[in-house]
Amino acid sequence: MGEDWNGKCGGSTDENYPLLAIADGKVVYIDDVDDTSKGKQLYIRYSFPYAPGPSDVQTFDSAYLHINGVATGVTWSGLGTGSAVFEGDTVAYVGGTGGWTPHLHWEVQWDDTIGLSENSYQNPLTKSHALKYRAASLIVDDRKQSIGYAVPGDGQWYSFTMQGNAPSSTMYIKYNNERKSLKNAIAAGWILYDGVQFKDNGVWYAYTDVDDNFFENGKEYAIAALISGVEHFIPVPQNGFQSDRARLDMIHAVENDSRFAEVHVETYGKEAPWNLNSAWDIHWMRFKLSDGRTAYVNQITLRSNPLVRNTSYYDPDLGQWTGWKWFDWNQLY
Repeated sequence: MGEDWNGKCGGSTDENYPLLAIADGKVVYIDDVDDTSKGKQLYIRYSFPYAPGPSDVQTFDSAYLHINGVATGVTWSGLGTGSAVFEGDTVAYVGGTGGWTPHLHWEVQWDDTIGLSENSYQNPLTKSHALKYRAASLIVDDRKQSIGYAVPGDGQWYSFTMQGNAPSSTMYIKYNNERKSLKNAIAAGWILYDGVQFKDNGVWYAYTDVDDNFFENGKEYAIAALISGVEHFIPVPQNGFQSDRARLDMIHAVENDSRFAEVHVETYGKEAPWNLNSAWDIHWMRFKLSDGRTAYVNQITLRSNPLVRNTSYYDPDLGQWTGWKWFDWNQLY
C-alpha cells in the first residue's frame, strides 16, 4: 500500500537526494533511530480542499521511510510539537536505513489512526485495510498542473474558457494565503452565493451545487468574488497514474458489498481477455470472497477524458456481471 521510488540509474545512485514537501503541512512523527525494517522515518500531515472530504477538506499523513535523516529545521519531540513545512521545502534525504538498498518508500495514509507498528504489506490484505491508504503519486499528479486566475472584487464577473477537463471537487479559492473549497469560500463571504456559472447555447446558468460539477475543456465559465484579492485555481488531473486510480475505483466498487473480503492487488491487470470499444482502457482485479471463492471487478477509463470511468463486477451469487456503473468524476480517491 505504498510506493517504492529508486533513482533512474538504480542501486544507490539516489542516496542522499533531497525529498521535498508536496504542500504546506506539519510534522507529526520522526523516528531517527535505525532499528526496524522501516529504518528512519518521517511523517508529515497535509491538508487540501477536496469536496468529498469532511467539511470539504481532506487531511492525510504522508510517510517517508528508509530515509538517511531529516533536513535542518524539521523537528518533532512529541505529540503536537512538530514543525511546519512548506511546499517545496527539503524535508528529508533518500536513504537505505532498515537494511535496504537506498530508495524512498512513500505512503499516503488516508486514515490517521493507523498504528506506527502496523505492517500493511502482510497478506491477506483486507478491503477495509486497503482503503486506509491512497496512491501518493496520484494525489501529486492530480495537482501539479493548475489553471489560476485573479478575480475582480465587488461582485464583478470574470469569465474564462476551460483548458483541459477537471472536477470541481479539487478547485480552490485563495485569499490572503488561505485556501478554501468553493463551498467554504462562499460560506466565508469570498465568493458570490451563485458565483460560479457556465455558459450553454449563449445563456449563463448557475450551479446548484458548486462542489458537484465538472469543468469541461473548451467551455466558458464565470466566477464572481465579493472582495478584492481573490484568486481561483482549478487543478487539472494529468492521468499520469491511471492504474492507481483504476485500482482504487475497483475497490470502491465493492466497498459496501460484504461478500468481497480481501484484495489481491498482485492480480491487477490492464486489458481484459474480451473485446471492448477501443475508446476505453480496461482494467481488472481479483478479490477473495468471504466464503473463499474468487470474483473479479472491472474498470474502464475513457481515453479522451480519463476522468470518465465505469465499474462492473462479477456477482458470484447471480453468476453474471453487473451493468456498468458510472463512477463520480468528482471522486478522485
